[in-house]
Amino acid sequence: MHRHSIGSFVLGAVWLVTTPLAAQESTVYGAAKREARAISSGSLAVPLAEEMWTATSDQRREQWREMIGLSPLPPRTPLSAEVTGVLERDGYVVEKVHFQSLPGAYVVGNLYRPAVVDGPLPAVLYLCGHTKGKVSPTYQAHPRWFGQHGYVALVLDPIQLGESQGFHHGTHREGRWDWQSRGYTPAGIEVWNAIRALDYLQSRADVDPDRLGVTGLSGGGVISWCLGAADERVKVVVPVCQSGSIEQVVADRGPDGHCDCAFWINYHRWCWSDIGSLIAPRPFLIASGSEDVLWRPVGYRAVAERIRGQYATLGAAEHFDLVEDLSPHGYTPKLRKAIFTWFNTHLKDDPTPVTDDVTDYLEPEENLLVFGGTLPEQDAMRQVDRLLVAQGERPAIDPFNWTSHQQTALNRLAETTFRQTLGSGLPSLDEFRHDGRDANGFSGSYSLRGADGVPLWVRVKRPVDPPTPTPLLVTAAHADARSSFNGGGQSRPGVAGRIATAVVEVRNTGATSIGPGFLWSLRRTYPLLGQTLPERQISDLLRSITLLRGEATNGAIAVYGQRETAVTAIYAALLDDQITEIVLADPPTTHQDPETPELLGVLRIGDLPENLALAFPRPITFVGDLPEAYRWTRQVYEMLGRGDRFRVIPNLRQWRPHGETAVASVETSRE
Repeated sequence: MHRHSIGSFVLGAVWLVTTPLAAQESTVYGAAKREARAISSGSLAVPLAEEMWTATSDQRREQWREMIGLSPLPPRTPLSAEVTGVLERDGYVVEKVHFQSLPGAYVVGNLYRPAVVDGPLPAVLYLCGHTKGKVSPTYQAHPRWFGQHGYVALVLDPIQLGESQGFHHGTHREGRWDWQSRGYTPAGIEVWNAIRALDYLQSRADVDPDRLGVTGLSGGGVISWCLGAADERVKVVVPVCQSGSIEQVVADRGPDGHCDCAFWINYHRWCWSDIGSLIAPRPFLIASGSEDVLWRPVGYRAVAERIRGQYATLGAAEHFDLVEDLSPHGYTPKLRKAIFTWFNTHLKDDPTPVTDDVTDYLEPEENLLVFGGTLPEQDAMRQVDRLLVAQGERPAIDPFNWTSHQQTALNRLAETTFRQTLGSGLPSLDEFRHDGRDANGFSGSYSLRGADGVPLWVRVKRPVDPPTPTPLLVTAAHADARSSFNGGGQSRPGVAGRIATAVVEVRNTGATSIGPGFLWSLRRTYPLLGQTLPERQISDLLRSITLLRGEATNGAIAVYGQRETAVTAIYAALLDDQITEIVLADPPTTHQDPETPELLGVLRIGDLPENLALAFPRPITFVGDLPEAYRWTRQVYEMLGRGDRFRVIPNLRQWRPHGETAVASVETSRE
């Protein structure tokens, strides 16, 4: 009895150790970690040969700019730079500077330089993290050191901090999920501000335009990476305490601790090593603290070794290094002296180890203010999330050019927004359960897995006396549906007649419901994988439809969506041209609404009415009122000669597949 009790305890202990970790792998979180591992493990796993590195550099740089919202680059409009004041100090001078990176969008900073300048000097762009910006003790001390040691150093306020307006906490605290649909990340505007800062520095007579470097701590470290990869004018790159890997960040739920500007829109599934390859072979030093809670050594060391391999392959091994200290997030004397020595070596050709550190002197904050406490009114930086990324325009309805526009738009959606959606391989059935019969027909349940291993269920309801084959209307379950019992429960479309229905329990519905404790984290994590939660749900729906299509009893498959699942239905049909019809009830009208399901960069191609029109000439049916925004979509069908395929019906019970018996009270004419 005693031995049995001990055995039970031991078995129980083993279960506690092994089962939760194994079970995690089949969860939504487990799938995200696997995707992150795949990205990081494949990133620069083998260094690019010099010929390949050279041949692909321009393409990769453009891909990088695309992922930070800078493809195409905005026009270089006049900087309208102004120095509003000068502080003369012992051996150095501080200029209070502002310029406009976009018309009416103010960038604010302090420029430190030696008191006596005999000729053009190397320049360092210093980028702040998220404190009070340029007036903070740390962000005074470092550009001041450069100004005291023969450099011109420009330190910028990040947006939302110091005297810079706008905000970078979109999805972090403001619920701005439309940022993902816009293809906008605050990293993009920070990089653009930095690019224009380089323009400004190069315009100055006291700056050598061929000796420019960038460094920064924390959020400024991220933008140092980003700028170095985006602009080859930067000759030396030194990010501090903001280096790691996608795998480490996702596994540690790192996005919880980061603002939106820490990451990019990862259409092309890059890790930090890929960014480093674009910086190569220019001098590049990573400085990190091994006790940093945000960026762990397991991440930045692995990234550094891969980048080191690329530098060696390009014959520039001495141009890359990693320096770290046993310290938390921030500077140490060891890190600072290594950084200063690195800049002296590569911008001044002086490798002598630096021994003097920053000073403790603190300039009163009010002395450093560029606008003197009164910020510009109507600063366009407040709207930069709507201004920076070029959005798709409504196309002309031209019968001669529509097919070309349609194919181009669909290709762009497939190459960016839905690059990861379809996956590979056909779905296999894990289990089928016959769920019985009632007066409304037969119920059954299919179990399968999403392309990334997440478990899915499909709840089917077939009429009592079905035709063969039976038309099938498929929908995604609603996240708030409490039950999928007996053919889909509350989510089941309320059709009448001899039509089968299927409700797909896409992720975050039914048994995979995530809950508020992780939903926010997951929605902010997915873009690091080139995905979003709604995009994953579309993938789940498409995979389930592929399985259902293999059933001989199923005929034509149409998709239905109500409210947020209307978005799922629309894009599933655009990605699967075998879906015969789109049926919509009360759909959202724009991806510019933060409440509309987010899809990476979808607004760069078009908004919901424009993208729905890409389904032409397949039938579209609206249930209830036709929203004003979609009257343009109907106009497309009418002007292209297929107005009969755009229908509006009073309720779903009136619906029949297009081409079957006419539906009572169908409205096809313009109101």
